[in-house]
Amino acid sequence: MEIPAAKFTKEKTVTAYFDAMRRYFDFSGRSTRSQFWLFTLIVAIMGIIGIVLDAAVLGASEPSLFTWIIYLAHLIPAIAITVRRLHDSDKRGWWILLGLMPLVGIIALIVFGCLASSPGVNRFGPPAGLSEAHRATVDRTAAEHSVGTSSIDQLEKLASLRASGAIDETEYQRMKAELVPGERV
Repeated sequence: MEIPAAKFTKEKTVTAYFDAMRRYFDFSGRSTRSQFWLFTLIVAIMGIIGIVLDAAVLGASEPSLFTWIIYLAHLIPAIAITVRRLHDSDKRGWWILLGLMPLVGIIALIVFGCLASSPGVNRFGPPAGLSEAHRATVDRTAAEHSVGTSSIDQLEKLASLRASGAIDETEYQRMKAELVPGERV
């Protein structure tokens, strides 16, 4: 099986960075692996530039003014995108506190950053980048399945939507309750 090559364009990289900066204090929702790692890459490059500027302009032999400005400007967005990345792999944001543990915590966060996204909607919301057109398709498909078919067919189709991640457990239970009178949510 051939793994498709990721296409990281300059635009995608810059978009990932600006998306993270735009969502400066947003600790809810989800961020994809590529958004997380592209933001991390840009911040690392900026950190290297800061170290070079510190050495060239200030004659500092260790990170100084420019590096700290870059670090502080990106601290909160880095925490926020890490929390959203944890959400994307269906983990609570509190797992970020592992980073406080020397070595083991950083390794764990790197592993979490590499985990695949949970498919479909999870407890933290829809996948990052899910377009309104896709959401409309999911809603339309669910509506089409509820017209002109038997209750068993409708329940099977709802179960397949839940299994594919198109709807979450809450939506499944709500729609199931609408189909089956007397069913509790």
